[in-house]
Amino acid sequence: MRRINSEFKTRFMSEEGQKLSNRDYFGCVEMDDFACYVLADSLDDEPLVNSAKVAVESLIRSFIESPTMRKGKLERYMREAHRELLKKRGGMRLKASVMIVITDYRKMRYCYTGNTRLYLLRNNRFLFKTRDQSLTANLVEKEKVTSDQAAAHEERNNLYSYLGERGRPEIVTSKKYRLEDGDILAMLSRGIWERCGDEELLELAKDAKEPDEILGQVEDLVLGKQEMAAIDNYTLAVTFIDKTYRPPKKKFSLKKILMVAIPVALLVGGISLALYLRHRNIRNKEESLATCMESGGTYMRYDNYKKAAEEYTEAKKLAGSLKRKEEEAEADQYLKLAEQISLADEAIMAQEYQKAQELYLTAMEMSMSAGNVGKSYIDSQLSRTRAYIDVFDFIELGIQKEEYGDMEGAIASYKEARDKAASLYYTAGKEEALAKQAAAEEKIEKESQQAKAQAAQEQAAREEEKQKEKEEREEEEQKEKEAEEEQKELENEQRTNDRKSAIDLENKGNELLAAGKYDSAVTYYRTAQAIYVRLELPELADGINAKIAAAEAGIAAEETAENEKAREEETE
Repeated sequence: MRRINSEFKTRFMSEEGQKLSNRDYFGCVEMDDFACYVLADSLDDEPLVNSAKVAVESLIRSFIESPTMRKGKLERYMREAHRELLKKRGGMRLKASVMIVITDYRKMRYCYTGNTRLYLLRNNRFLFKTRDQSLTANLVEKEKVTSDQAAAHEERNNLYSYLGERGRPEIVTSKKYRLEDGDILAMLSRGIWERCGDEELLELAKDAKEPDEILGQVEDLVLGKQEMAAIDNYTLAVTFIDKTYRPPKKKFSLKKILMVAIPVALLVGGISLALYLRHRNIRNKEESLATCMESGGTYMRYDNYKKAAEEYTEAKKLAGSLKRKEEEAEADQYLKLAEQISLADEAIMAQEYQKAQELYLTAMEMSMSAGNVGKSYIDSQLSRTRAYIDVFDFIELGIQKEEYGDMEGAIASYKEARDKAASLYYTAGKEEALAKQAAAEEKIEKESQQAKAQAAQEQAAREEEKQKEKEEREEEEQKEKEAEEEQKELENEQRTNDRKSAIDLENKGNELLAAGKYDSAVTYYRTAQAIYVRLELPELADGINAKIAAAEAGIAAEETAENEKAREEETE
């Protein structure tokens, strides 16, 4: 009944700060012989699942089922919480930084991964402080960054280990520390230690009589800095150890002690030797198992799946001999995944890309069942495999376009294949695509030259046809011109003949006029005048009018003479 014979007072605060929700989580349980305190800080932004809560509840549940301070057990609790985060992923990336502290009210031991911190204060100084598993902590250790700068350093949350990571987390387990009256345990999430320095925490704890005094002052300090920087989720759990458990002292006489001790010592010595040898063998196997699992996880983390398969094969054998069903199943699961990825890698090296794609897809399903271990590598290899397949698809598409006569489209496809292969440093694919492209371009050039030659021949034929048509047209025009000239010559000859006839008619009329044959003279004159008019010789036509008038006057005179003669004859 250690609990009732000791005085441990624990208080905590946990707030969302300036975030939308609080993703820190603290839990504790105090039993008769042991107490467990757990603080976790979610490292993801999944809105539906609080990874810190999942981790804390898993650790407390494991502790309640089997309360202990044994190092191996605590690490097993942590690995179980790690597996729960992986199982609950379902496509999410659940991650948490976790600190667990176990005490038997006399001593304590802690176990953690990430950057959730534990401080033990004694006599107003730090007896110890945990070291973050971050790049900044490494820089501090190498004295490249001071402790004062670490809380604000940009890499302070760049962790190399945490629960929920791919592979196995690197778990730190302490030795046992003896507790003393007046000790103070402080468990801090990053929202506290980023805003409250170590010296400030010491000063606030200096005169505190109750845990609540430290909580209130630290919260005032954190909130007082909110104008300078955003306040993250912050959680602080403080345990005042006013009294540790002291077992009652019993008095035994030397004689009684010897009477009991000697036989017991002999019996225990024999049994102990046998148990020691057995325990040493088991311990060696457990250490080898832990080493193999750790090495396998490391190889998986660095994508060396052949070596990981070797480690997990050995781990599976060791777990089987130790009858560790969970570890055996876990090693077997990781072994099958590593072997599947190795097979896919071999297929891609053999340029069997369709086969590699199928193997990687199967590996992806296995990875999801194993908490997405190796998912990033499989994703990248699937992308690479699809890219290789795309190279051949583009080449095949180019060949099809060539068959359809789409040479420009074929060249475009070959260029796509060439560029894709170049981005993959895939020399064979690039050379094939370039050869296809060159052949297509040569074919286009040849067809272009043939088309140009044919066009030139057609153009020459058209020019020849035009020249022939021109010559025929000129010959036709020449014939028409000759015909016109001949016609004109005939017309001129006819005109000359007509004029000559008109002149002859006019002269005949003159003769008849002179002979007094006036009627005949008028006929000849009018006929000649009509010819002059038709020949468009108005002057000559008008010149006959006077002769016609003279002839008509002669006719009139003859009629008058005849009339007078007739009257005379009538008179007689």
